[in-house]
Amino acid sequence: MDRAADMSAALAFVINRIEEQAMRLGQPLDEEQRFLLKNLPDHPDAPEFSTSDPEFPVSFSLRDVTYERLCVLAKDAHRSDREMNLGSHEWEFALNVSKLNRHPMCWLLQWAGVKQRKPWWDRWLLIAASLFFVVANIPLMLLVIGKERVWWRWAIVGAGYIGLLLFMRFVSRRIEDRQLEQNIEKCRGSSRFVASLT
Repeated sequence: MDRAADMSAALAFVINRIEEQAMRLGQPLDEEQRFLLKNLPDHPDAPEFSTSDPEFPVSFSLRDVTYERLCVLAKDAHRSDREMNLGSHEWEFALNVSKLNRHPMCWLLQWAGVKQRKPWWDRWLLIAASLFFVVANIPLMLLVIGKERVWWRWAIVGAGYIGLLLFMRFVSRRIEDRQLEQNIEKCRGSSRFVASLT
């Protein structure tokens, strides 16, 4: 699997479909929208404002109308592709590839309504992980419960919690990456999808 080639194919597909949808609606993308689509930000650019009222703190940010239009166009293009061919996997492929590469295009695709396939055992894995976390913390708690307060015991408990959280984060990231790679291969297995890439 060539991640760079997959990423460029996914980006080209999504950008092309959004541009086609804009043309179909009779409102082609302008230069600003094209630039934003090809250079999506990794964080929101809209400034946030706060009322600074301590009793009723309200913060809000300005709407990014350009980005919202791209999301609406992507949603319309995705919907029309699903209506024409329900078995099409191009959008799912683009979501999985952009998510695997941690590209901001995955946010636009999620807001456009593209869904990622989850395995049946995903919820059971979450339950098992939470049980593991609880069971792994029992020895740490037994180290300090009912004992006098000694700093080295609390340091061990703190280090144990941090180590356990980092370990679980690493394992969950690896599992998610494996699921995304498997989803990409399933999408690639579709003969219609392979024909559309060539």
